[in-house]
Parts: sequence; structure tokens; C-alpha cells
Amino acid sequence: MEGALAIIFIFGSIPAIIIALSYFKSRRIERTALIAAGKDASIFEQFSKKSNPYLSLKYGMFLVGLAVGVILGSVLDTYTAMDEVASYFSMVLAFGGLSLILFYLIQRKLQEKDKQE
Repeated sequence: MEGALAIIFIFGSIPAIIIALSYFKSRRIERTALIAAGKDASIFEQFSKKSNPYLSLKYGMFLVGLAVGVILGSVLDTYTAMDEVASYFSMVLAFGGLSLILFYLIQRKLQEKDKQE
């Protein structure tokens, strides 16, 4: 089993590296062509400039929700006759989803507050 995972990892990582290198090479060529033509190359900066200020809150709440799910899955596994896999899986999904729903509600309130100011 471990040998099969190593082979999958090797054959999966080599194409990923090739794809990443070709992406960055083509991006550099496109930028160079735009600059040579005298056009603005700022279209490549659109994602880095518009960062989501709530992204760290989202990931933080999601990871805390997953951790609470693991803890309560352990409690559920210990004190009930529920299957171990089912208890962990159900609690991690439930609390991960609950944390994302709570994030949505908090983000909506913060955005409304920002619009009023």
C-alpha cells in the first residue's frame, strides 16, 4: 500500500510541476509582450490587489470548527455505541459547516456596517 502511494505521489507531482512551470513561463511571456506593446500589465495584479479582508476570519473559524468537531467526535465515539468513523466524520462536517454559516452571518453584518460608514 505504501509503495502504491509513493508511485501515485511521484507520478502526480511531476505533471503538477510541469504545469506550474509552463503557467509561470507563459505568464512571463504575456507580460513581456504587453509591456513591449506599451500596454498596461496590471491585469495580472487583479487578484493580489483585491484581497478579501475577511479571508483570515473565514479560515480561522473553519479550522476552529473542525477542531471542535474532532473533539466532539472523540467524545461521541467514547461515550456512545456509534461507529468511530461515523462519529468523527459527522461531527467534523457538522461543526465545519456550522462555522462557515456563522462566518457568513458575521461577514454580512460587518459588510453592512462598512457600507454605513
